[in-house]
Amino acid sequence: MRKGFVYDYISGLHLELTTKCNAMCPMCNRNFKGKVRKNLPILELTLNDIKKILRPDFIKKLKLISICGVYGEPICNKDLKEILKYLYECNNNVDIDIYTNGGLYDENWWKDLALIVKDYNCTVIFGIDGIGDTHSLHRCNTKYERVIKNATAFINNAGKAQWDFIVFKHNENQVEDAKKLSKELGFKCFQVKKTSRFLKNIYEKDQNLDSTIADYGKHPVYDSDGNIKYYIELPENPLYRNSTEDKMFELVKQYGNIDNYFDTNEIDCEALKTGGIFISAKGEVFPCCSVYQQVCYKTVHNVIDASELNEYNLYIKDNLSAFDKSIEEIVNGYFFKQLVKSFKCNSIKNGKPKCCSRTCGKNLDTHKNGHTTLIKYKEEK
Repeated sequence: MRKGFVYDYISGLHLELTTKCNAMCPMCNRNFKGKVRKNLPILELTLNDIKKILRPDFIKKLKLISICGVYGEPICNKDLKEILKYLYECNNNVDIDIYTNGGLYDENWWKDLALIVKDYNCTVIFGIDGIGDTHSLHRCNTKYERVIKNATAFINNAGKAQWDFIVFKHNENQVEDAKKLSKELGFKCFQVKKTSRFLKNIYEKDQNLDSTIADYGKHPVYDSDGNIKYYIELPENPLYRNSTEDKMFELVKQYGNIDNYFDTNEIDCEALKTGGIFISAKGEVFPCCSVYQQVCYKTVHNVIDASELNEYNLYIKDNLSAFDKSIEEIVNGYFFKQLVKSFKCNSIKNGKPKCCSRTCGKNLDTHKNGHTTLIKYKEEK
């Protein structure tokens, strides 16, 4: 692993285009007890914003751009299509992945999107968590029929699409049928996703985080008045459960509690290894989406637990806005350098970043264990 972030080595960008969203997925951090968090700023990066913060020389050096919201749905950005045109004008070889719930607009909009990206290395990843009414038990406020029509319109106009399926107890019996359907509809690939979000119940304690308000393995789904309607639960089939689950319980047993593990864990930063950065809908530059979200625990979630705020305490000492400074200045600046230094702190209490210890620990990687092998379909001759 490199000793620090270096601008010249950046080759990947995770881009959050907006904090707007049409859905109300119960485990999403933008929502709390059936409502959008009141402190979440509703933002989007316009085409002019993108041209200002992402200069052509920077875009040319990128191999991958992942357009995926932390708090928002990329398709909600009104300038998305023009932004894609700009990115490909600057670098027609870059791979672009767009993650969407697919629940907005009509088939004509998706046909137009396909015609824009069909000749480039662009994949749209549709999050479809079940067949029929089952889908919207998790993807609340989206309709399965609309998502399928939109995906089909995109595919039928030469768009490359992937079906991502997050498995829960209520939909695990549909995985094989969904896999079969994805091939019939023309998706290029299908991926089972094993969520690690239930694990937050083990390592988060602040009452402003909704992981603390339910028993492990079940997450409440609220109506708009804050009443529990039903629960989203872990799948029963162990094949569909994140293997991090067993590892985390082993670590709790080995270290006495998970906090002791986080204190001593060696951090092996994925962003450092892969040369990636994250840019938020506010135009701020972070090493990754996990660090960004951890900073938001203070600004959006009103978290007061000191163990969750080390990243925020570094953030307030720097200006990470790409509207005010170049990406190079930010990456080579104070926040990025101090964050890497903090990896060596001997405890969370003494400044070690909790999200980095949790997400990129050498003994525990919650993200890599969250996916099955991607199933790619061969082209019919």
